[in-house]
Amino acid sequence: FTPIIDEDLAPGDILYIPPGFPHDGFTHETALNYSVGFRGPNSRDLISSFADYVLENDLGGDHYSDPDLTCRVNPGKVENYELERLRDMMTALISQPEAFNQWFGSFVTTPRHELDIASAEPPYEPEEVAAALAGGEELIRLSGLRVLQVGEGFFVNSEPLDVSHQAAAVSMCRYTRLTKTELGAAVEDDEFIRQLTALINQGYWYFED
Repeated sequence: FTPIIDEDLAPGDILYIPPGFPHDGFTHETALNYSVGFRGPNSRDLISSFADYVLENDLGGDHYSDPDLTCRVNPGKVENYELERLRDMMTALISQPEAFNQWFGSFVTTPRHELDIASAEPPYEPEEVAAALAGGEELIRLSGLRVLQVGEGFFVNSEPLDVSHQAAAVSMCRYTRLTKTELGAAVEDDEFIRQLTALINQGYWYFED
């Protein structure tokens, strides 16, 4: 392609380049520069990912049926009502709220680059996590980790976020830094602390040194 943008940037400058504008960045001297892309998924990406989810979870096992089929003058023609029936069969699958939300939660929290995940060594015990939070220590979310609420469900790194306190789960999605203030009553719940400890030991959250 032929670049159509010709701009010189000074240290600290930011240049926004809209979609569809060819560009080829280079430096005049040794330097650090960052290119950050803002690109949403296209229909092809979404359909392909949902199809993978359907196959992995063995959904959509119903077979096409046409009980009112009759003899026709032209057996080589697919009728419009048959196409509509097929389309309805396919859209019914994508219209199931629970399956759709589960797929999208997994899809949208899947990292697009490798995360710098380091499991806690040695692993924390729940009692240590509870004491640290009670003492005012701060939990920090791993940079780049996607934690989102989709409908009534919660997801982290393409997996369901299974914690026993919804209010705490909302805070885990909302804040990148957590203390006993954000987690609220959940810090008094042994089951939640156990679940949180497992996430910390996976490297998703960590205590600041």
